[in-house]
Amino acid sequence: MTKVPRMPASREGAAFPEPGERLGPYTLAEPLGRGQVGAVFRAEGPPGEVALKVLHAGLAEDPSYRRRFERESEVARALNHPHLIPVVDHGEADGLPYLAAPFVAGGSLADRLAGGPLEREELVRVVRHVASGLDALHRAGLLHRDVKPSNVLLRDDGAAALGDFGLARAKAHTVLTQEGRVAGTADYLAPEAIRGEPVGPRADVYALGCLAYECATGAPPFAAARSVVAACRAHLLEEPADPAAARADLPAPLAAALVTALAKEPERRPATGTAYAFLLRAGARGT
Repeated sequence: MTKVPRMPASREGAAFPEPGERLGPYTLAEPLGRGQVGAVFRAEGPPGEVALKVLHAGLAEDPSYRRRFERESEVARALNHPHLIPVVDHGEADGLPYLAAPFVAGGSLADRLAGGPLEREELVRVVRHVASGLDALHRAGLLHRDVKPSNVLLRDDGAAALGDFGLARAKAHTVLTQEGRVAGTADYLAPEAIRGEPVGPRADVYALGCLAYECATGAPPFAAARSVVAACRAHLLEEPADPAAARADLPAPLAAALVTALAKEPERRPATGTAYAFLLRAGARGT
């Protein structure tokens, strides 16, 4: 029997463990995604097959990033909703905090969009599911603050679920970090968030609108911006292009419904994610 190598006490500067190594009770398989903050691996452990999220080794001693990991676990464990990804385990091994969530074989919405825009029926279904999970967060008094395709997982039955609650905060909170940076991803940031103003649920609805626009056209509304600064400026000052211009089979009512969540003023957006999803469903039917 081949012995599975354990992670060495010193990783000699490696940001993440490698496939085949163990992290606590988990044996790591292939990486599912990597970023500047963390990596996600398919892994086997006591709960079965999981998606194991591991904090970057260089950030493991940073209190703010460790708190984000703790917050994600706290939020996920406090909510039970079919369209929110639960956390089934969390802990720390070899100095690296980790979170375990059920493995979703369908991959992320970002993976799906790499193959092109969604058909109307799938678009409406995905947005409706994400909206339902988002509204559950809002009813619990929380904002997600990082709604984007890579944080949406797709199950084999076509259901979508929202995860990654590391930036979740109470309502009426700004998205400026202690260092003065904006928390979130530039392609999906609401104007009020960019200005450093207190944000509410409609900032998440704006991000959902950016996600829906990307599902319909293949790119977020201001994807032509080549830098974070340019993207933020576009969110503040520019109007999104008509989605129908990028896709001939998109009904005009659906194209009009898509941009309702992208109003610069929060009060002009749909009040909830579900209200926005309802507008898209009606638009897809041509009404």
